[in-house]
Amino acid sequence: MTIDLTPYLPAHGPKYLAIARALAEAIRQGELTPGTRLPPHRCLAETLAVSVQTVSRAYAQAEKMGLVQARVGSGTWINSLDDSQEAEYLRSANMAMDVSPVDLSIAHPICPPGHHLHFRETLRDVADSAHPDVIDACRPIAGLLHQRERASQWLHDTLGVPGTPDDRVLCNGAAHGVMLAIATLVQHGDVVLTEALTDHGLIALSRTLGLQLRGVAIDEQGVIPEALDAACRRYRPRAVCLTPTQLNPTGATMDNARRDAVAEVLARHGTWLIEDDVHALLEPPGLSPLTARLPRQSFHVTSLTKATVSGLRAGYLSVPRGQLHHTLPRLRATSWMATPLVFEIADRWLADGTVDTLASEQRRLLAERQQLTRTRLAGHAMASRPTGMHIWLALPGAWRAEELQQQALQEGLAISTAQSFMVDQGPPPRRIRLSLGGENDPERFDQGLTILARLLGEAPPPMLQIV
Repeated sequence: MTIDLTPYLPAHGPKYLAIARALAEAIRQGELTPGTRLPPHRCLAETLAVSVQTVSRAYAQAEKMGLVQARVGSGTWINSLDDSQEAEYLRSANMAMDVSPVDLSIAHPICPPGHHLHFRETLRDVADSAHPDVIDACRPIAGLLHQRERASQWLHDTLGVPGTPDDRVLCNGAAHGVMLAIATLVQHGDVVLTEALTDHGLIALSRTLGLQLRGVAIDEQGVIPEALDAACRRYRPRAVCLTPTQLNPTGATMDNARRDAVAEVLARHGTWLIEDDVHALLEPPGLSPLTARLPRQSFHVTSLTKATVSGLRAGYLSVPRGQLHHTLPRLRATSWMATPLVFEIADRWLADGTVDTLASEQRRLLAERQQLTRTRLAGHAMASRPTGMHIWLALPGAWRAEELQQQALQEGLAISTAQSFMVDQGPPPRRIRLSLGGENDPERFDQGLTILARLLGEAPPPMLQIV
C-alpha cells in the first residue's frame, strides 16, 4: 500500500525516530488502522527520500514501541491494540523522540559524575567563605589580584608561559582571550595568518571584526615553517594566530624543533603572534609554548575549559609588556571584567591541585576513547594524538563528507565535516572530525561508533539528497 507520513513527520531529530513517531501519530489520528500492512522498506524510502537502512531502523523502532509487528515473508503490519495498550505505546513513542543524536560533533571534555561532584563541593565552599570582592567587585578590569597571582604562578610553572601577574588578564574563556588579543593588534581590513584548517570560531571572529584571514599550509605537525615564511613575505600580516598543540580539527601538534623553526620565522619578520594554547593540558608535559621563545611579540591564550569541566569558562590571556593598556579597554568594552565567581572556583582548583588531577583524568579518559575508536573503526585511516580530543578520519572512496554527515544524522549520529574549518575557498579534505568528549555516557559513545562503523562499511544511498 501507499501511505503519506509527510504531515506527521517532526521537523527535528534523527530521521528513523521521526518516521517511527510519524507512524505513531498516524495511528493515533486513525490514518493507519490495526491490520494495515505497511509499504515495503524500499517503497517508503523512495517516498520519503531517505535510505532503505533508515526505514529499516524506523520499522524496528516502531516494533520496539509496540506499534507494528514484522511477520516473516509477509511484511510489517499495524498492531491491534486495546485502549490501555495504545496509550502506553504512544507514551513510549513520545519518550523515544526525546532521544537526541549521539553527539560526536562538539569539542567538549568528558565530564563523569565525579567532576560534577568536585564542582558542587567547591561552589559550597565558595558560598561559605568567599571574600566580599568575589561577590561585588567590578575592578580591577584585568581581574582580582589574588586570582591573577595564583594563575600567573601556575601558567609559569606548569605551562612555561613567561610573565608576571601584571601581564595576565582574566577573560571569559579562550575564545574571549583570542578576540581580545586580535582586537588589541588588528584593524579592520588587516591580514592575519593562521593554519589552512583552523578552529571555526576564529573564522567567525575574522568575519565579525572585518579582518582578512589567510590560511597557511599545514602537515601532521601543524603550520609548515617554509610556507609561513612565504606567506609573511607575500601578505605582510599584522599578526599570526597559531594553535601549536592539538590543532582543531586535525590534532596536529608541533614538536619542540618545529616550534623553534616557527618562532625563528616570526622573529625574523617581526610579526605579532597570538598563540591559542587551549589544549595544552591535554598533552603530557614536555612541550614549551611558542610564547616562551617570543615573549616580547606574543599573546598567549589558554583556558581550563577543555581539561576540567566545560562550565568552568576560565580563560587566561598573557599580554607582552607595553600592550596591556591597549588590551584592557577591549576587555572593558566586551565584558567589563571576567566573572570573579568563576575565577574563584578556578583559583581554588589551582591551589589544591584539582586542575592537575582533572587534567590527568581527562587525558586518561580520552586515551581510552582514542583506543576504542581505533578498534571500532579498524581499517580506516585516521590522525589523532594519543590523548587528543578529536580524531581526523579519512573517508572511504564512495562517501562524500556532506553525504555521510547527513546520513549519519538520519541514523542518530552528529559528526563534523572539514568545510567549517577551511580558511580559504577550495575543495575540502575528504575527512570528518570526530570529537570524543561530547557524550559523557560511554555506552552512547560506543553506540555512535557502531553507527559510524556500519555506515562506513556501506555504500552511500544512491538517492541521498544533500539539503
